[in-house]
Amino acid sequence: MKCSFIPLLIALSIIPLSLRAEEDDSQLEQQMKILARGMRQLTQQVANPTQSQSSISLLESLKKATVDSKAYEPRKTREISAEKKAAFLADYRTDLDELKDSLNQIEDAVKAGKFDQASSLISTVNAIKKDGHGKFKQD
Repeated sequence: MKCSFIPLLIALSIIPLSLRAEEDDSQLEQQMKILARGMRQLTQQVANPTQSQSSISLLESLKKATVDSKAYEPRKTREISAEKKAAFLADYRTDLDELKDSLNQIEDAVKAGKFDQASSLISTVNAIKKDGHGKFKQD
């Protein structure tokens, strides 16, 4: 009789871990959606001087989403061995810092009225995104 409870206890002990992982996934996915939508909007408006205040506000929210993303682990982390996990997460967070720095450069260009430069810096953000998704996003 006692043996039949063991699988149940194991299953119950695993549930909180899987729910926590799913919660992290959804939180990170939420931040990534903020970044994706924001970048689409920024790409459309950053070169327009009449949209500079809106672009600055948008860049602030993008930088916040970038910082907030550092609190979560990409789903792909589960595939990484324990020995490599710390390095993987450090690389992930370094890439997010690089993204934030690029967003700061765009903001500086917008504030300086250098809208062509701000627009051209979008390609840097897109390159960081492409590289980061290749390294950190699970298919």
